[in-house]
Amino acid sequence: MKKRKIQKRFSPSNVTVAKQDTIKFSNKDLEIDNILEETRFLTEKGLMEETAKKYRAKPKMDEIFSNASKEIRYETKNPLDIDKEDNALVDEENVATMQAEILMDNPNSVMPELKEEEKEEEKTPEEVVTLQPEYTQNTTFSEDVLNDVEDLHIRNVTITDFDSIDIDLELDKKQKAEAIENFSENKNNEKADSAEDETSKKDKTRNPEKLKEEIKGNYEKLFGIKKPKTHIVISKVPVYQPENEVDKVHIRAGKFSSVVRKEYEMYLNSNDPSIAHIVKKENAPVVEEVQEKKKKDIKAVGEKISSAVVGFFSTEEEKIAQEVPQEQIETVEDYTDKEDAKSILIELNLNIKKLFMRTVFSGGLAFISIILAFFVRLFPEAICATMAGAPIAYAVLNTLLIGATVVLNRVTIFSGLTPLTKFKGNSDTAVAVASIATVLQSLISFFFIVGAETFTVNYFAVIVILAFFANNLGKLFMVLRVKNNFKFVSSNAPAYAAKIYTNEDVAAKMMSGTVFERPIIAYQHKTNFLTNFLKISYTPDPSEELAGKFAPITTVLALVVAIAYGFIYGSFDGFFNSLALVTAISIPVATLLAVNIPLNTLCKKLLQKDAMVSSYPSVKQFCDSTGVVVDASELYPEGKVMLDGIKTFVDLGADEALIACAAILQEAQSPMATIFDKAIDKGKGLPQVESYLYEDTMGIVGWVNSERILIGSRELMEKYNIDTPSSDYEEKYRLEGKDITYLSKAGQLTAMFVIKYSPDQQIATELQRAEQSGISILVRTTDCNITAEKIADDFGIFYRTVKVLPTGLGNVCKEIKEQNEESSRAYLATRGSFTSLLRGITGCVRLSSNISLSVMIQLISIIIGVLIFSVLCLYSGTHVVGTMEILIYAVVWGLASIIAPLIKKS
Repeated sequence: MKKRKIQKRFSPSNVTVAKQDTIKFSNKDLEIDNILEETRFLTEKGLMEETAKKYRAKPKMDEIFSNASKEIRYETKNPLDIDKEDNALVDEENVATMQAEILMDNPNSVMPELKEEEKEEEKTPEEVVTLQPEYTQNTTFSEDVLNDVEDLHIRNVTITDFDSIDIDLELDKKQKAEAIENFSENKNNEKADSAEDETSKKDKTRNPEKLKEEIKGNYEKLFGIKKPKTHIVISKVPVYQPENEVDKVHIRAGKFSSVVRKEYEMYLNSNDPSIAHIVKKENAPVVEEVQEKKKKDIKAVGEKISSAVVGFFSTEEEKIAQEVPQEQIETVEDYTDKEDAKSILIELNLNIKKLFMRTVFSGGLAFISIILAFFVRLFPEAICATMAGAPIAYAVLNTLLIGATVVLNRVTIFSGLTPLTKFKGNSDTAVAVASIATVLQSLISFFFIVGAETFTVNYFAVIVILAFFANNLGKLFMVLRVKNNFKFVSSNAPAYAAKIYTNEDVAAKMMSGTVFERPIIAYQHKTNFLTNFLKISYTPDPSEELAGKFAPITTVLALVVAIAYGFIYGSFDGFFNSLALVTAISIPVATLLAVNIPLNTLCKKLLQKDAMVSSYPSVKQFCDSTGVVVDASELYPEGKVMLDGIKTFVDLGADEALIACAAILQEAQSPMATIFDKAIDKGKGLPQVESYLYEDTMGIVGWVNSERILIGSRELMEKYNIDTPSSDYEEKYRLEGKDITYLSKAGQLTAMFVIKYSPDQQIATELQRAEQSGISILVRTTDCNITAEKIADDFGIFYRTVKVLPTGLGNVCKEIKEQNEESSRAYLATRGSFTSLLRGITGCVRLSSNISLSVMIQLISIIIGVLIFSVLCLYSGTHVVGTMEILIYAVVWGLASIIAPLIKKS
């Protein structure tokens, strides 16, 4: 029995069970180890996050706009110190707003009118502010400030002088009646009180105790009751005191600062600035001033209407310029100095006024002409049956319409005909020649329609009138664009000029390895002044150049066809009819609209993004760009690089090492520099960096206080024989989308940073747009974590469109980007943002192809139109080519040249 039991105990089945039990125990041990390991990791991670909080930078505050134009303030300054040019509409002056400015500058400040004895009383726990009795009954307080500014808290102040201030007290009916009676008696004694001499007033002011007793007595006389012990607190002073720390302040743009500024100016201009009140001006001088203004403001009705209309396109600060008489305007050829800004603005406003009126009137004439041609074509028999002499009436109306158009656009006609003397042309030449031909056709037709019972002549003046309307509208768009761009150029804000890098050998090295290897690289640098703005803005675009080149040729062809027609048919009036026909069909109706509409659209978008493209020369300058230089700190700006955790490996000297690390990162302009702002706030200051070097893909080697500081990857630490944790340890953090950077000081591993990079959606959108436009991104970096693959993954672009430049080429990029020119040409300018530059470059690339498409459409329309209608005219006569056929042909091709470029957005 014992042997059997022993055998059974050691049978194969028992051995299998024993192995299974062993495996179960080992699995449990492994699970326990994993749980313990995970617990240690989470605990350590929590400690690292707590450590990081001490050094983590505060979130970036959102921009606060405090002026009406919503321009970004690039300097930290008091809103009251802004230039007078930035003034916006202000509200009625009042005392409370002035006091607000004083209290906002220093909440603990004493009001200016306090005497020295009263200042001593402020040392008591209660704050006493004396308001002088100079307030009139009509004085109003700035309620709009209280309503428009959020988080305003009323500051408790004590009113020790209650003259002309309403105070609500809880009194019963008897006490109220007594108070009213006492108040009326007190009113009768006011004249006697006012006769008190200045000497007694000064004595009372110098003796606070005597003043308090008198105030107490006046109170009892006035209300018939004893003054309550508790102070009655009244405040109308708005003071901004947020309850909690906030990252954003919501203020209606311009309202708060404009009100305070106006009151503050009047406060300073008062006779006694130490008194915080405003005495309102008398009404009589104001009435006289208004009457004088009305006398001077006598204008023609048409001029008033045009001024009001142009005011629609102008801001408040520009309306002043519109009222300046023309004889006082100084003509400026180009913008060469800040002092030229006013003259240029006045001239632009005058041009807008003229072009707007010409566009409106020519549009009205075109509308009437089209309606007239439409009815004549559709209902010729009905018109002739109902109205005797309808052909003559039609000729008269047609002559009046084309005559009015010629008079209205006489400057354009003269401008277009002048170059023909040298067999040259411009955008106005074709329409100018056609206008002369159609006028002659209309006048000659009177000799051949006498007694006609039907419409035998096809007039082509409607195409000319429509072309003048499109011409004026295109010029109006152009001048409006120039004006909007000029406000950007003449602004006092910092300006950055875009340039093309000219060293082709270095550019070729930068672009090598990218998808687009043509070495045309764009970058931007700061400039003090943008030159040649007007010259660039008014330079003809390809559409205008095409129209100018074809105009002399089509003019000659029209004369040849007209002469041939006259000989073939022996018709004198046929000569002028065929001449009008060919010149009308030769007009590229949408010459100016086809380019200026998409160009205006691009400029408006860019101005919203703090960028400016002057005109087609700017497009031509940057349309072939294949690369744009950018710094890594621009791809990952402040707030997009977060310190998620810090693990220190030393007990002593960690803070000093972190301070040295912050100094080197700031000197190297690394994206990680902003994560140590808290360390800088400790008051220790940053030490001087003796030197630093970025080793490609590994990190920075720097020297501070003769000690070597290493900031970088595991590879950098291994290169300098510094031990680091295992790669498995790093992998736990990398799986969460975070990166690891090590810090070493004096040959010893000091700390490990867990860093998270967050891509900005706006930057991602612009990078994707640049990729679609064939533009590569050339990145200079001193951060080992930023690679081409990481940028491609974060921003959703192809990795071969990104190239992280080696140190040598990166230094070249840094050098060209940091230069500051005294003046630069105003092709493409920004306020310094990389996204603005990239948006401008991609816009130029896309707009270039759009303009080329428009030019091609116009070229085809002119060639086909001249050939087809010339053949028809010579073969069958002018009567087979109707007005509506020519009009439809011109409108269809004109719309095609406008709409086709707009399909592909720039």
